[in-house]
Amino acid sequence: MRKHITQLGLLSLFLLIITIALFYEILNPWFNPIFPFIILYFFIFNLAQYSTLIKKKEKSPIAFNTAFMAWFGVKFLLNLAIILTFALLNKSEAISFVLYFAVCYILFTVFEVTSLVNSLKSK
Repeated sequence: MRKHITQLGLLSLFLLIITIALFYEILNPWFNPIFPFIILYFFIFNLAQYSTLIKKKEKSPIAFNTAFMAWFGVKFLLNLAIILTFALLNKSEAISFVLYFAVCYILFTVFEVTSLVNSLKSK
């Protein structure tokens, strides 16, 4: 678990540094102050999801499979609701927000699935 937290923190820090470098220097007109909070949101959600799924894995494979599908369904619907809400409330900033959110979603999901697969293989 400690390894996952460290790697998740490094991914979040890397994204934050890239965000600052890109949006303060090159893509300044499209920067939104909410971008660092998107990284924080994915960090917290990923940490909660990973710890819950690891606990379920130790109970039984059926409980893990059910929890895995439930978490990813809830995550997908919650993220869709966040994107739609922001896009409807801030139409002028919607494109940059959706693109940034999608990139973060993909990166954190790839990391999450890779971590889970490695955790399942190791035991």
